[in-house]
Amino acid sequence: MTDSFHPFRAVPRTGVIFVSEEAAKRGFKPSDPAWSNLGQGQPEAGDLPGAPPRPTSLPLHPDDFEYAPVGGLRELREAVANLYNTLYRAKAASKYTADNVAVAGGGRVALTRVLSAVGQVNVGHFLPDYTAYEELLEVFRAFHPTGGARTAQGRMSTHAQ
Repeated sequence: MTDSFHPFRAVPRTGVIFVSEEAAKRGFKPSDPAWSNLGQGQPEAGDLPGAPPRPTSLPLHPDDFEYAPVGGLRELREAVANLYNTLYRAKAASKYTADNVAVAGGGRVALTRVLSAVGQVNVGHFLPDYTAYEELLEVFRAFHPTGGARTAQGRMSTHAQ
């Protein structure tokens, strides 16, 4: 193996990851009340005044360790469809069903599933958006960015035309 062999590419630290790592260098700890993380997607992990107590244990059945359906559990998808029908489609002639819903454990997982199913296409997107999504678009080589210019980091900054 030579020194020029690099099986992994450099992945830039972007968005919340960059900010969180830089804050940690300056003493940030999630449990320190002198700090507050205002990053996108930061979960509220403590007790909430007036809310039910948070679970502290979760009993699991051996079947719970099996892979879940890729699109999510049917019962959950039905509940999501019913919620959307109640909130947004009460007067619509057509209603969503579980077949119109997919559930994933986060935005990147959901987008990865969508992007892996799409063929060769041209795509335009606005930046800045969530920076991890730009990286995701670059990983799927079937996408051809339209418009835009290279950023200072050398990544393609694309814009819808």
